[in-house]
Amino acid sequence: MDTKLWRYIDLAKFVSLLDSGALWLARSDTFRDQSEGRFPSEMRTAIEKAYASFCEKNDSPINSADDFQEYLCRNAYVSCWHKNVDENMVMWELYGRDSNAVAVQTTVGKLKSNISTINSGGIEFHLKNIQYSRAEDVEGKLNYSAPFFIKRPHFNFEQECRILLSTYSAISPNKDTPLGVSMKLNVVNAIEKILVHPDSQDWFVKVVQSISAKYGLSAPVERGEYGNKF
Repeated sequence: MDTKLWRYIDLAKFVSLLDSGALWLARSDTFRDQSEGRFPSEMRTAIEKAYASFCEKNDSPINSADDFQEYLCRNAYVSCWHKNVDENMVMWELYGRDSNAVAVQTTVGKLKSNISTINSGGIEFHLKNIQYSRAEDVEGKLNYSAPFFIKRPHFNFEQECRILLSTYSAISPNKDTPLGVSMKLNVVNAIEKILVHPDSQDWFVKVVQSISAKYGLSAPVERGEYGNKF
């Protein structure tokens, strides 16, 4: 519960987080990595066999592993966090975009206790570590949320922990879904620290401090240390 989690975001997303008091969870198929949520090889084979055995008069809109995959991905909403005891230069480079970025730090316990799934429309909610494995190396029977916590090994450097909200209903499957959903978060209680991009100018640090104070945050606002400038 004390494990530190980080989210590296630009200033606009930081202001949106504070102003809305909510986390934005993006639909999984909007991610750049198109392998998000894809069935591991053994799981896909089992699902394909199951659909092949169904009656041809089946009225379900889902009639194949590909159909099922699409429905699951269009109902899976994700918020990604980096697990680390300290800031990470690689994360600044990849997700800071430019020097006008911040890293919000919380813990597993504070994230879980300050997030609300009420009115989110979710049927399942998970906060779990990512497993880094090749599709062909994942064995055994898995539940349908498991693929969203499996990524290819070359993403291992991300050390990701993620929130997953699923709106998939087997009774009334629907793929006409929004591109994202918001989940209420008590940001004042959840945020422990805010780091400003280490290469940012002094005026930007002051802006982040001012915004944080405006929204009543007690978390310290500090300049990061792992940048490219001396």
